[in-house]
Amino acid sequence: MRYSQVFNARMHMAFVRYVVWQYHRKSLRVARKHPDLFRPVSSELSRLHKALWSQLGVKSGDRWLRLHVNLTGIQDYTFCPEDIFFARIERILNDCNVSGFGVEDKNELWRYVPDGVEPHVVLRYVRGAFYDSESRWVSEATAQSLLDSIREDIVGKPCRSSGGAGVRLFRWQNGKHRDGSLLLTTDWIEAQGESYVVQHKVVQDKFSASFNTSSINTVRMMTLRQPWDGQVVVCRSMLRMGVSNAIVDNMMKGGLCVCVGSDGQLGRYAYDYDGERYESHPVSGLQFQGLVHPAYWDMVAMARHVAERIPYYNLLSFDLVPREDGTICVVEINATCQGITQLQYDFGGLFGRTSERLMDWCKEHQGLATFKHIRTFY
Repeated sequence: MRYSQVFNARMHMAFVRYVVWQYHRKSLRVARKHPDLFRPVSSELSRLHKALWSQLGVKSGDRWLRLHVNLTGIQDYTFCPEDIFFARIERILNDCNVSGFGVEDKNELWRYVPDGVEPHVVLRYVRGAFYDSESRWVSEATAQSLLDSIREDIVGKPCRSSGGAGVRLFRWQNGKHRDGSLLLTTDWIEAQGESYVVQHKVVQDKFSASFNTSSINTVRMMTLRQPWDGQVVVCRSMLRMGVSNAIVDNMMKGGLCVCVGSDGQLGRYAYDYDGERYESHPVSGLQFQGLVHPAYWDMVAMARHVAERIPYYNLLSFDLVPREDGTICVVEINATCQGITQLQYDFGGLFGRTSERLMDWCKEHQGLATFKHIRTFY
């Protein structure tokens, strides 16, 4: 075995312990805010939960189980704990060595989705060079001309960010694109890092816009390619909504989520990042219970179609929104560090009845979690 392999194997186990510790700390922070959500559950439920999720070399407690049972009232031992998911499961199912690249890079999204499905691109910037919507190289002067030719609001995004970080809406004002006092120019884009994309603002359908008009309110849909038979299934989904004048729907930016059932029906409550519940949207006043997302099955079909084309990730989280004309837009795809807690708030455990089969497969394929922490030793 090469030195690099020995070193990475030892580093990886230290990394696993670090991830488990960090998510244990997170659960403690939540418990300090909401101690009522961590009341003990039945001993049999706790035993089944620990036995299920402790098969991958990391001992599982029942803190995440208690959170979900007390919050939802659902007595389900398959609620997936964050520490085991991020430290082991996601890294066995997906190749995390290419985190941020491929499907996760917003400048590469067009390679994985059908034509016209990604948000319409104005300009791309990758490692010191500009490209048009067809990924053809353009000069900096042409790039600025492309920006100036769009006389409407446009959206700028770092291509490898998550949680809505760095997303800006540039409004067309007095012949320029501005976000407050900030002027959108090629010089400014170059200063943002090695990868950036400017897109037309997606015009969402009436149902999505009815909750909050200032944000694009996407459905986060997690799919699993069952590695034992290749079938792509939807694990869980949730509708994310911005609040007030927010231009993004991410919960870390103050947004809300409401879980979406396997029939497209919304749950009774929406939740913020800290788990506070809302029976209606605080801005629009719309109540969630009884509503059915009219484009749910179209989004399921799109997510499954795209997931089937991406063999090196078994687990994907799609951000989807129906456009004004009813077509489905894939805003972005997440393959690493995929949030799972909110997806489990209303309809049970993340993997449901496939949990035992999934854990059996992950136990047999733990070697896939190998991560190249150091890549330069030979």
